[in-house]
Amino acid sequence: MCKQINLLPLMCQFNKEGFITDTTYWETDVCDYGKYYLVFYTNTYSLLLPDNKDDWLTEILEAETVVITRGSYNGNDDCFEIMFEDNTETPYMIIISDEQFSRVSPLKEGWNGKLYIYVGSIYNCKRDFNKVYYRTADTLPYGKKVVE
Repeated sequence: MCKQINLLPLMCQFNKEGFITDTTYWETDVCDYGKYYLVFYTNTYSLLLPDNKDDWLTEILEAETVVITRGSYNGNDDCFEIMFEDNTETPYMIIISDEQFSRVSPLKEGWNGKLYIYVGSIYNCKRDFNKVYYRTADTLPYGKKVVE
């Protein structure tokens, strides 16, 4: 059985455009354990990474679109697959569990927004995407491209 991660006192603050202005993520157990953290506010997702967990960012350099799919993974009902579409047959993807995001997304199928990836601090945005889609699936990994 996995040890439950204590998310308290993880906090994020945003400006009215949806950008993170402050967070305690980098001082929490979540970060210390090397876990990513996904935050949603208005039309923007922010993916927070510890300093030592950004080596895979080179894998997504060619990605133009991000698809976030909510579904069940390994018996956990609320997980997200984050797939970076780069026009290959095997796009890079990560799956995060419910303890790695701030709340279940209120989004509807087909939503389009933004994603920012921060490494080590809110002042180090390594990558941003303006074409981000949200959808749901029964089980993950789903891995299917979005039909626009």
